[in-house]
Amino acid sequence: MDTSYIERDCTIELQERKFEAGGAVVTDDILIAYPAANGILADWHGAVIGRWNILSYWPVRSCYGSTMYSIEAFVNDIRYVGRGFGVNMILKAKRSPRQ
Repeated sequence: MDTSYIERDCTIELQERKFEAGGAVVTDDILIAYPAANGILADWHGAVIGRWNILSYWPVRSCYGSTMYSIEAFVNDIRYVGRGFGVNMILKAKRSPRQ
C-alpha cells in the first residue's frame, strides 16, 4: 500500500520576508504531522490527514513547552507512535504495530 504524502508550499510571509516550513510527510515508516484539537491530525495547512491521541505524558524543561507527550496517530489505518508537545506542535513518529 502506498501511503506516501509530502506536503508542498509551506511558505509564510512576515514583514516582507518569506519563511518556508517543513510540511507533513507520511510514508509507510514515518510520519511528520501536526496534532490539532479534538484528536484531528492535520498537515501544515490544516487539512485533516488522520487522528491522534495521547498515550502518556511527563514534565520537561524546554523552551517549547513544559509537557512532553507520547502520541499515537493513525493515517490510512497505519499506526504511528512518537513524541511531541501536543496540539499545534509538530509530531515526528515511526510506524508501530497495533496493540
